[in-house]
Amino acid sequence: MQTIIGRLTADATIATLEDGRTVVGFTIAQNDRFKVKGSDEVKQVTNFYQCAYWMGTGIAAHLKKGMLVEAAGRVGVNAWQGADGTAKARLTLHVQYIQLHGKAKTASASSEEPAPETQTEKDNLPF
Repeated sequence: MQTIIGRLTADATIATLEDGRTVVGFTIAQNDRFKVKGSDEVKQVTNFYQCAYWMGTGIAAHLKKGMLVEAAGRVGVNAWQGADGTAKARLTLHVQYIQLHGKAKTASASSEEPAPETQTEKDNLPF
């Protein structure tokens, strides 16, 4: 089992298969930073994991874009040849465990400023 910690790239979706089973699908972006050998340059690589959660659909309502999540499960790789002839691949995670770590980052939440304080008659008190 492998554990992935990263941010969701979009809200989770629920798909129903022909046999009636349901699956929650979502993608986790995981950043990795490393220093280039013999240099002070730091590189960042982002890996994307296409995730499938089969143990119920209730979690889907809580999986929102930007949310930090920790998911553990079996990692797989799908490889195919695209219509243009190029090789394509996708990392998949068959999730057996998921934990939510806080709320999604939102642009509006970070740009909000506290309301300015208003003066009241209490400010004029001598003590």
